Amino acid sequence: MKRIMPLTALYQKLLNLSRYLEGLAPLALRIYLAPVLLQAGYNKLSHFEDTVAWFANPDWGLGLPMPALMATLAAGTEFFWGHLITAWAGD
Repeated sequence: MKRIMPLTALYQKLLNLSRYLEGLAPLALRIYLAPVLLQAGYNKLSHFEDTVAWFANPDWGLGLPMPALMATLAAGTEFFWGHLITAWAGD
């Protein structure tokens, strides 16, 4: 029993130290994803007609139905969430 108590105390100290590092993984993910989402959304919005043409064309594009709606949803989602992922980084 005397040998278990120091191990338990050491384990508890390691757990307490790991609590300081628990926010690093979400921070790294936000740092990685924010510019990717912002750039993808901005490119779709700034070249909207080309994006709609790419979404619509079945030969060299995606061939999606309602390409204007799909392009709007894709560009808006990427750009909007790219901003939100950076805005919530401090919370």
